[in-house]
Amino acid sequence: MTLNREYFLGGILFDVLVKNERIMVGDMNLLENKSLLRNLLFQGDQLHTLGGGIAQITMEMERQEDGFLISVFAPSVSPDNFKILTEGKYMQLFAAHLNQEGSGVRIPIFYRKIDLPDYADAEGIIAEHKENQLKVFVPIGLNTSSGKHEIQIKQL
Repeated sequence: MTLNREYFLGGILFDVLVKNERIMVGDMNLLENKSLLRNLLFQGDQLHTLGGGIAQITMEMERQEDGFLISVFAPSVSPDNFKILTEGKYMQLFAAHLNQEGSGVRIPIFYRKIDLPDYADAEGIIAEHKENQLKVFVPIGLNTSSGKHEIQIKQL
């Protein structure tokens, strides 16, 4: 019996041929490639077991009188896993989980790159984390920031 299917694994689209109970990608038998199989299983295990699983992370932006507020609701993400970086007219907001088994692997959970308007004061950004919610306030002002800066997140 021969089946031809497409699968999306680890960010790569595979055209998989199942022939005589062997899983083939091109001329390679996936079950014989131990390194690839181990890495795919590790990735799947991490994504499905982090903190009991990953809950949906939502982000909202709200315009306010003196700036704008970005709210990120992330019920399964530890506050220590969030990072906020600014560089020129951009702000990167992301979270990554560090594998506890000592392999040094950081698994990305959330990433957003936000274009800051010309009137946003990148050096005046304030970030606070409280009860599964990260709030980032970007004030209106002159953006004199140059280079890459990390925004410290206060834990309340």
